[in-house]
Amino acid sequence: MSTSHKSSELKPAEAFQTLPSEAPGAGESPIEVAASNFSADDSPFNEFGERRFVTRLSWFGPLNLVAVLAFTIPTAATAALFSFMYTVVLPESQANTAIGITNVFGAFVGAIFAVLIGFLSDRTHTRMGRRNPWILSGAAICTLGLVGLAFADYTAIWSVVLFFCIFQAGLNTFYAAYTALLPDRVHSSLLGRASAYSGFGSLAGTALGSILTQVLVSVFGSANLKEGFLTLPWLMIIIAIVIVIVLPGADLRAKQNDRDGALASVAKSQFRIPKDRDFWLAYFGRFAIVLGVMLILQTATQILRYHLGLSVAGAASVGAVAGLLMAGAGAVSSLFAGFISDKIGKRKPLIAFTVAFFILGAALLAFSNSVTVYYLYTICAALSYGSFQAIDQALMVEVLPDKEHVAQDMGMLGTTNTLTGVIAGGLGALLIGVLGYEMLFVISGVLAFIGILIFIPIKRVK
Repeated sequence: MSTSHKSSELKPAEAFQTLPSEAPGAGESPIEVAASNFSADDSPFNEFGERRFVTRLSWFGPLNLVAVLAFTIPTAATAALFSFMYTVVLPESQANTAIGITNVFGAFVGAIFAVLIGFLSDRTHTRMGRRNPWILSGAAICTLGLVGLAFADYTAIWSVVLFFCIFQAGLNTFYAAYTALLPDRVHSSLLGRASAYSGFGSLAGTALGSILTQVLVSVFGSANLKEGFLTLPWLMIIIAIVIVIVLPGADLRAKQNDRDGALASVAKSQFRIPKDRDFWLAYFGRFAIVLGVMLILQTATQILRYHLGLSVAGAASVGAVAGLLMAGAGAVSSLFAGFISDKIGKRKPLIAFTVAFFILGAALLAFSNSVTVYYLYTICAALSYGSFQAIDQALMVEVLPDKEHVAQDMGMLGTTNTLTGVIAGGLGALLIGVLGYEMLFVISGVLAFIGILIFIPIKRVK
């Protein structure tokens, strides 16, 4: 197809217009413009005739940032609110157990849905396309979970677990479909920059979620804090609707393949674990690095209170400042890293360079227990993780084995986030109890270094 790159820039208002004659209409066969990998296709349309961003991101970058913000802010606030509610109604030991149980079950349900919805999304053929039905469904399920958390009895732990699992199911339904929009719509030369917007939104959303939690505590107080959950779904609902409007999917109702037969038959014949070497190198490399980061992140409260010897008020104050440093440094580094990665066309050397900052920060903590060093660690970790998120998401897209299982494989790679969160909480407490804080920091750095080594043999990505 000879359409120029200039036509690839779709303005929001143009999202409603009929595609030009080169794009397939309803009932027609999709155009065969897709390449066998994710780096060689320069067409302004994908194989379904959906618009792609080929020469510049235009408005998609800011939309990507806002979309991630709109889901990260309520997610961070939700975790903080239900944890606070447990501490209000339960004794300390029971509250800690309840928080752990709720997070573990939520994370496992999230991991299952990330892979399951990814699989189903790749095989969804509706008037709205493959991704948009699941984006809307995810926001709706999140809302159901949040409403349930607003009315749950926090002395009955399993009712809270149930509604938090529903929330996590909705959250991962959204992300399984939404993250597939990058390989669907963005050219590989822009993946680093597109991913940088995601990293910016994730870090800033986490910090803003903490601020929102403090606002909700001030407004509702501990007696009525559950009502705060009812304020959280609206950002998710609004951004899901916006995404569907400005990024319409192709009408795929006439495309019958993958729809014949029962769902169980389809799953049996087509769901598969990737047997691709590069895919699993990326998976385990990412798993090791994120686990190293999460070991410190999940034990931050204990580090502030007991390793640094701070009072509750002092720990809260230091934690708030560290959160702002994390958001600021991480957001800036993600934008620069994504841009540089696209410019030089390489991912692996930059991942090694950026993860080295986290290793440096962990080493600083291992040799000092001062607040100043903790702030230095936070800046190092933010520069590292912000950059890593931007480059890593682009690498994940480029390492996918094929275009037929995009959402499924992206969802599987995404389980490294949820599963490391589960493991880090228990493993971190165990390491502190048996080996002490210094060894916790050393092991975190070693895991990150192992992750770098695992990334090196990947062949499909430079």
